[in-house]
Amino acid sequence: MRRAALEKARTIQTWRRHLATHGADVACECDLQPGRFRKSQRLGGCGRSRCWLCHFAKLARIPTLRDRRAFADEREGILEAVAER
Repeated sequence: MRRAALEKARTIQTWRRHLATHGADVACECDLQPGRFRKSQRLGGCGRSRCWLCHFAKLARIPTLRDRRAFADEREGILEAVAER
């Protein structure tokens, strides 16, 4: 729920932009569902998990900042363990 609260302003803005494209009175599923615009806002706009445009770093296995920090901590721990012997 925290993420939804953080993204609420962007979600409402995206929903209002979508409603503006409707023009006159158009009955659409999205009219009363602003929450459906919270996720799947990717670069290319697709929802495919295997899309190289949207998920290049994941599919190419490029480590994130968190991963790089974890690898560095692991290396330091191994070096300390070896140095203590």
